[in-house]
Amino acid sequence: MGRAGAVLLAREGASVVVADINAERAQAIADSIRESGGEARAIAVDVRDAAQVEAMVEATIAAYGRIDVLYHNAVDGKFVNEQDRRAIDMPDEIWDRMIGLVLTGTFRCLKHVGSRMAAQKSGSIILSATVDALIGCAGLDAYTAAKGGVVALTRSAAAGLARDGVRVNAICPGFVATEPQLEWLKKPEARQIMRMLHLLPVPPPEQIVPFMLYLASDESSAVTGGIFPIDAGYMAFKANVDLMGVTAGEA
Repeated sequence: MGRAGAVLLAREGASVVVADINAERAQAIADSIRESGGEARAIAVDVRDAAQVEAMVEATIAAYGRIDVLYHNAVDGKFVNEQDRRAIDMPDEIWDRMIGLVLTGTFRCLKHVGSRMAAQKSGSIILSATVDALIGCAGLDAYTAAKGGVVALTRSAAAGLARDGVRVNAICPGFVATEPQLEWLKKPEARQIMRMLHLLPVPPPEQIVPFMLYLASDESSAVTGGIFPIDAGYMAFKANVDLMGVTAGEA
């Protein structure tokens, strides 16, 4: 989603800094944006390291003079999928790493970018939470706690930064067809599960980021503190089955 967002922002005329823990991946995205006529540069950053986050912000200011939009997405999907579990079964080191990456990393980016935006009296911060922070999801206790913190931080930061002209909102995606998930989706049973859990087809990242663009733009100048599920209907119903089709004799 971060890559899709960077490409879309550049297409709309923004100068983009692609920040990623993987320097080669960030550089490849920035190169592809420039090859398409956009303006972009890459910075390697581990959001768990406050000094690296601050250096990222300083480098962006040095290059472009200001920061108008932060779209924050840092997460390790493989780590979440393979290591998260129930709280009673959770090793402390899994919990600590999840909170450090997902919640504290978000805090650090918001802190250092938000202070610059407050000084210039404008800016839009778009954080990434998840629908799993808004409803129960068994076996994801560390991830949902961390993202639940992001939801709470979004609201309180929006209240605190409004007087400085800075807006803060959060997008809560459901299941998204990113590269790490596509292998799993090739399994027939996985596709069936996704069909039962969603009203609409599972979206690719490119169907999530247009809403990010809206929140980044002046068209959303009256929107702050919002928590916005974009989840193909995941939160709208219990299951994609027709309960009314079951007769009394069948029940």
